[in-house]
Amino acid sequence: MLAIGRALMTNPKLLILDEPSEGLAPKIVQDLISVLCDLPAHGIQVFLIEQNWQAGIQVAERVLIMENGQIALETDANTLRQSLDLQKQYLGIKAS
Repeated sequence: MLAIGRALMTNPKLLILDEPSEGLAPKIVQDLISVLCDLPAHGIQVFLIEQNWQAGIQVAERVLIMENGQIALETDANTLRQSLDLQKQYLGIKAS
């Protein structure tokens, strides 16, 4: 969290984050997501690498999923959000 704050103090145009939700409590993750979603309105684009797909999909407009170092899927976030077939195929999500 401190690293994110320090990065934002430099007034970047692009913020690159690798696994920012790792190790954080669920409430803190939601607070972080809220801040990340607000950044584009302030002229800061976000490039997010995240294994927690539920967190990442809330921030993302575009999604690229990698398998074995290769891009296996490129789509918009809304398509992935709505497609249980894609979630099952690429994320291992089982239909409930």
